[in-house]
Amino acid sequence: MQTPELNFSNADLVVGNVPNYYAQLEPKKIALYDGKKSITYGELNNQVDILASALITLGVKSGDIVCAYLPNCIEYVLVVLSVARAGAIFSPINPRYKSVEISEILQQSKPKIIFTNVEQARNVKEVLSGWADKKTIVIEIDGQDANGNISLEKLLSAEKIKIPVCNENQFFSLMFTSGTTGKPKGALATHKARMLWVLNAAIQYGLNSQDIYLGTMPQVHSAGLTFTLMHLYVGATVRIMPHFDADEFIKIVNAEGITSSLTVPTILTMLVEELEKQQQDLTSTNLKRVVTCGSPLPMNTKKRVLDKISKQLFDYYGSTESNSMSVLRPEDQLRKPESVGQAFRGVRLKIMNIYGVECTTEEVGEVWCINPSVMTEYLNRPKETMEAFTEGWYHTGDYGFLDEEGYLHLAGRLNDVIISGGINIYPAEIEQVLMTHPNILDAAVVGVDDPKWGQAVKAYLVTRGHVNIEIGEIQAFCEKQIAAFKKPRYVEFREFLPKNAGGKTVKAALSGVQNV
Repeated sequence: MQTPELNFSNADLVVGNVPNYYAQLEPKKIALYDGKKSITYGELNNQVDILASALITLGVKSGDIVCAYLPNCIEYVLVVLSVARAGAIFSPINPRYKSVEISEILQQSKPKIIFTNVEQARNVKEVLSGWADKKTIVIEIDGQDANGNISLEKLLSAEKIKIPVCNENQFFSLMFTSGTTGKPKGALATHKARMLWVLNAAIQYGLNSQDIYLGTMPQVHSAGLTFTLMHLYVGATVRIMPHFDADEFIKIVNAEGITSSLTVPTILTMLVEELEKQQQDLTSTNLKRVVTCGSPLPMNTKKRVLDKISKQLFDYYGSTESNSMSVLRPEDQLRKPESVGQAFRGVRLKIMNIYGVECTTEEVGEVWCINPSVMTEYLNRPKETMEAFTEGWYHTGDYGFLDEEGYLHLAGRLNDVIISGGINIYPAEIEQVLMTHPNILDAAVVGVDDPKWGQAVKAYLVTRGHVNIEIGEIQAFCEKQIAAFKKPRYVEFREFLPKNAGGKTVKAALSGVQNV
């Protein structure tokens, strides 16, 4: 008998409908919990209907952009789902950004409405005060309905109206690139693109309604938001963590039966350090699934995570534009420790050289992908959009290679490549070596001007106890594993490296040369 093909209805591929099924099936089940307050699936679905109605009444229509400038909170998820159900485009702003930083994003997105809180509203109003167009509405989720302000509380008392049907091919999100190497670009993606990621990831990671997901990642990050959505889609409970704290994470996992969590290497490093300090581990808890993303997980950290946190470790590679592209499964963590895994469900990968010819096995080139979750276009950037695609293949801007088993290995960003004495040097390779040093917790390698070689290798390091290490020791350590010409010529020690919301190092924020 022929197996029927999966046929997802329109409703399955619209983000605003994520809570619908469990609102009917188990309306009293806790959907979201932040340690102090909670909301059930029935309440969440009802409030999404009300807020979507209120947004439409305020004049929000299909194609309008609505921003959220908020920390992790229950209201954040409510806003996302309501904007999606209203048919508008959701666009997050990093809550750590200040006025100058949010100005660039607001100038590009020109939102109809901005959701924020009382504390951060000052930054928003400072930016908007300089605009000739005063039509943008600011809604403070914890504010009062007075002095011309509109409160979330008032909106949630609005009358429900008939909400227009949202199509899966409408734009759901405007996610700005992290700007690790320059100004951010806005990536527009459809409901269908996001929901195919949700559905494929739920299968890939084996999620179900019994899961309790601890959300440590900022919702402003594409993965942080999508992991919340995918757990809600399967009827799990999402435990929101407003701000990451290693000790608090450990307490929550021990006390609340957490089964699932999304992290980045920095978070995992802090966790294993804290667990070792407390002389305990989480392997006997209910935590059965840990996913990491943002950058490859260093081998030293990986072994400690498997020993102290969970053997069920997934390491996935993605980007703002193309979301999940590959995943390294638990059974491959030690077998392929320097890889980011095989192609994600529904994704095709290939490596291309500068002449547009596909590379051979283990030959380094640019990673291209065909991905059902890829963005459609960059906002108001037709030239960059055209340059980003070739016959449906998205150009990631990352260097890497595929090994003989089809596992992807990353070598760095195209514009990160260091050319020293005419030889290409890939920072990711050196960073991986540096991270195996027992006293190095984090590393970023960049190229700096050098009168003799054109460029030289410089390493920014975060060390255990913030103790400086002699450059000779670092160079000797590197030379045991890589060619001498790749060793750092300069080293600078930092208390921490600048990171974006996705845990990636912002190399554009690293500058100056200090030879130690």
